[in-house]
Amino acid sequence: MEPTTHERERKKLKKLLKYSFLVLALGLGMITAAHAAPTSTTSSVPKPTSKAPEVDPSLAIGGISLVAGTLAVLRARRHK
Repeated sequence: MEPTTHERERKKLKKLLKYSFLVLALGLGMITAAHAAPTSTTSSVPKPTSKAPEVDPSLAIGGISLVAGTLAVLRARRHK
């Protein structure tokens, strides 16, 4: 039995959500790694180390909002 149009649309949306969250996670990981990396290795004065890098929560909220907005626009275009 062939899947209906609704089922195909749903599968496409799930796939899009998976990749969107993957891109968001990779982006946040790169930002975190960039902030945690030392800026200069030639300094003779050791810098104090922290146990975990600080991540601004507004970055995550902004990323989630961007993904949600993109999905809303894509979904609205499909229904036209």
